[in-house]
Amino acid sequence: MRSCLSLMLLVALVGLSAVAQDKPIEGKKDPFDLSATSKQVKDLGIPTVSEVAALESKANDLYAAGEWKEAAAAFDQFARKANWLANLIVAGLQPYYDASYDARKNIGYAKLQPLIPIESKANLYKEKRNHAMVMRAECLAKLGDNPQAISVLVGALDLIDIDDAVWWERGRKQLYALIGVE
Repeated sequence: MRSCLSLMLLVALVGLSAVAQDKPIEGKKDPFDLSATSKQVKDLGIPTVSEVAALESKANDLYAAGEWKEAAAAFDQFARKANWLANLIVAGLQPYYDASYDARKNIGYAKLQPLIPIESKANLYKEKRNHAMVMRAECLAKLGDNPQAISVLVGALDLIDIDDAVWWERGRKQLYALIGVE
C-alpha cells in the first residue's frame, strides 16, 4: 500500500513537472511566440539603413515643399521604419542587455567596444523617429487636424530625451500653441 502511494505521488509529480514545462513561467515571455515580430515584419518589412535614409529624405523634401498631407504620411512611414530598424539593431544587443550585472562587468572592454557604435546607431534611429513624429504633427496641424497632431505630439514628447532640448522645445511649443497655453 505504501509503495502504491509513493508510486502515485511520483507519477503526479512527474505529470505536474511535464505540464509546467509546456507553459512559460508566469511573467516571462514564451520564447517560441514569434507573433509580434512576425507581425512587424509583415506590416513594415525588413528595413535597411538605405531604405530609412531614402524615406527620411522624401519626407523632408515634401515638408520643405509645403506638401503637408504627403509629408505627414511620409514622416509617419519614416518614423515607423526608423523605430523598427532601431528595434532590430537593439535585438542584436539583447544578450548583453539581458545579462546580469556581473556578466556585463566580466565581458571585457575588447568584446564590448565594437558594440558601442552599434548601440549609438540604434539610439540615432530612435532620435530620428522622435523628430519625424514632431514634424508629422506640424504637418497635421497645418492641415487643421489638431486632434491627431496633439496625439502625435504627446507620443513624441513621451519619447524625446531630455538632452534633445531643441526638439523637446519644438514639440512642446507646438503642443502648447494647439491648446492655447502661453
